[in-house]
Amino acid sequence: MKIVAAVIGMGVGEKHLEAIDGFMGSKVKIICEKNKKKIQILKKKYPNKLVTSKEEDIFLDKQINLVSLASYDDYHYSQILKCFRYNKNVIVEKPMCLNPNQLKNIYKLIKAKKIKMTSNLVLRVNSLFKDFKKKIDNNRIYYIEGDYIWGRKKKLYGWRSKIKQYSLTLGAGIHIIDLINWLTGLKPKTVYAIGNKKATRGTSFKKNSMIAMMFEYPKNIIVKITANGAAIFNHFHEIKIFSDNQTLVNSRLGSYMIKKDKLCKIHSSYPDKQNRKKLIHNFIKTLTKKNIKPIISIKEQIDLMTICFAVDKSAALNKKIKINYL
Repeated sequence: MKIVAAVIGMGVGEKHLEAIDGFMGSKVKIICEKNKKKIQILKKKYPNKLVTSKEEDIFLDKQINLVSLASYDDYHYSQILKCFRYNKNVIVEKPMCLNPNQLKNIYKLIKAKKIKMTSNLVLRVNSLFKDFKKKIDNNRIYYIEGDYIWGRKKKLYGWRSKIKQYSLTLGAGIHIIDLINWLTGLKPKTVYAIGNKKATRGTSFKKNSMIAMMFEYPKNIIVKITANGAAIFNHFHEIKIFSDNQTLVNSRLGSYMIKKDKLCKIHSSYPDKQNRKKLIHNFIKTLTKKNIKPIISIKEQIDLMTICFAVDKSAALNKKIKINYL
């Protein structure tokens, strides 16, 4: 099968286009963008592609077999349903939806379809974290800390402040939760979360701009994750993995392993942005070749969303809750 694709939303969607177009003969045929000024710019930049403001141009085109959704968060669910209806495979920016009922419907529909879908959870293809994964032993880990330091405070005041169900867990913390699930090959049993709005008080952003989460994982592993949306700090994924025989660290001071009282630097690339397209490339391979394992399965994506919804529920109720997976 040759991939003929479309991209909806040309913010981060332009990175999707660059990853898809030309890879293994794939072609991006249609670009959909709502911003009128941006449409004119895109028409000049991509003269050989149809640039439109109408989603119907994509869904009614029978040649299109892959749609990349990089629109605002509150559009994802309805656009995924359209992809299912018109039999289009899907790449969707996180989050795929904004509430548990939407998630249940997506999971029900995708199990009944021959459609494939992936979310752009890019930390799985990061060279440093792939190196970390090779070095860890679940039976020896006892505690993990992961901090998503967003460092983009002003971005909270744009479209994110206008979405009723916007969540920093779904928009930021999801990356660290997914990273730790992937590194350990495990998923948490319970969560207790708290949040505050202190760093964004008096602004247009009325949701929690800081969330802290404590998870219980199998094998008696404790995990603390924060999503810090208002930090006066560079965008960064800070990780510390404590085992009884070593500690792995990614911090502003560098990436290193401490073992037998010796600090050894790890030179794998971080943030390794050039490798992010590998997630999309892997997905295209799953569509065009047999027996290709996806970097993230649909069940892993559904479970990840379930965890995020549990985090926000725990923060709202101010109590520890059990995570009930679909």
